[in-house]
Amino acid sequence: MATRKSKFDRILQDPLRKNLVQIAFELAYYSILERRFAKEYLSRLLYRKNSLPFNHFLRDEEIGKLQLSRILHSDQSAEVLINKVKFYQFCIQNKIPTPKIIVYNEETLFHDFKQSFEIKDGAHFMTLAKQWIEASKYQSIFIKPVDGKGGVNAYRLDVNTTEAEFHGVYNAIIKAHYIIQETIIQHPIIQQVSPYSINTLRVDTYKPLREPSRVMSALMRFGRKGFVVDNPGSSGGFFVPVDRQNKCLKAPGLQMMAVGNHTYLEHPDTHVVLDKHPVPYLDEAFALVNHACELLGDRLIGWDVCIGPEGPIIIEGNHNYHMVMQEVAYGGYRKHPDFIRVLAEEQIKA
Repeated sequence: MATRKSKFDRILQDPLRKNLVQIAFELAYYSILERRFAKEYLSRLLYRKNSLPFNHFLRDEEIGKLQLSRILHSDQSAEVLINKVKFYQFCIQNKIPTPKIIVYNEETLFHDFKQSFEIKDGAHFMTLAKQWIEASKYQSIFIKPVDGKGGVNAYRLDVNTTEAEFHGVYNAIIKAHYIIQETIIQHPIIQQVSPYSINTLRVDTYKPLREPSRVMSALMRFGRKGFVVDNPGSSGGFFVPVDRQNKCLKAPGLQMMAVGNHTYLEHPDTHVVLDKHPVPYLDEAFALVNHACELLGDRLIGWDVCIGPEGPIIIEGNHNYHMVMQEVAYGGYRKHPDFIRVLAEEQIKA
């Protein structure tokens, strides 16, 4: 976790920052108005030149209230979103494209939806994993916690995985509950930007009462060389706002303060220019998450969507998604026409 000193150093070294006197004045001014330390001034990157006003952005406690809302979320819908096995079953029942789960485990007990069996050691796991890899469409499997978030403790195994790596993964997953699924591939246009991980479209949907679900905003997350996930918090990746009208990326790419606050005009590893890079199947992705939102019943969801070669594939949905990243990409949710309605439902002043 970043310390205050490291965050301060990042601000000092940020070429896009305002002068220090202005930063100190604004931070003090907003802290006095808020009657507390206005930490959102830093986390929303408002210390940078040409940033939007403080009052365009949500407070952290307001985000927490929305994530725990009993109006926007139910126990049933939240449980389906949290538990990846239940979410997979929901997708299969409703013919929603999603990665195929091969097995899931509870420590050393594994289940394949037909039977349960025990894997007692790493050698046995390696034998079965090699069979799963060989039988999969792309000779690769992906492993992640059943109730995990942010790509933490995720693994990808393929034909080049070593014996030591198989044993290491086995020793890690038998301490918890994991799913093992077939690896999917992404559209070549997205692969061109970053081939290191599946780079996901993050879309959030809101379903007003007695109205259809609608997409509020979208961004694209990109992974870095050496990581199998694209999550900025766990892989050093970054996100790029999506221009919905022109169906393309809208540079710059951004990192949040907590993980590095770098700004990118091109991917730092592949050097592909980000601005105006096309995002295929964007309309289809929006239609898919709206459809899933209607079926699930949860009214405020952040979706992770892979843009595959033949269309969008839903990876997962989150009722407690990273609204900070979403609103920074959008430009402040307090002024978003749909999010104003979200706030009103919880009686939060827009």
